[in-house]
Amino acid sequence: MEKIKLGSGKALDLIVCGIIADQQTVTIKFLPGEDSLDALNSILMNTSETEKMILLSESGDQLAIYNGYTQLQSLGQELNAVIGYVQDEIQTPIMGKLVTATLQKPDRTEMRLEAAETQLTDMQLALCEVYEML
Repeated sequence: MEKIKLGSGKALDLIVCGIIADQQTVTIKFLPGEDSLDALNSILMNTSETEKMILLSESGDQLAIYNGYTQLQSLGQELNAVIGYVQDEIQTPIMGKLVTATLQKPDRTEMRLEAAETQLTDMQLALCEVYEML
């Protein structure tokens, strides 16, 4: 079973084809393990956990690195989902809890707006210092 390793080293067990990514969004389908949905929400809201995520093979080899997906867009849980298949003649489905998380990279407009706000604050502080000197 492949895993996705988060910034703290915590690994989430993925289902088959459990990660879909493009330039802006990544969707991860994984088993919750012992974590509650609220605990998983807290983990995935932490940008240091999702800034760099590493896809690991069953043997622990790095398969891919996902950088910059720091904004949790949605988190949901299915209680009776297909999480795998038994390798028998008819491939019997294995049912269980499945969590789906969608993360997104920050919008460039938001980053530029934050930078402009910081510059404006710095300019306001500089003006205050000038007026105090007069």
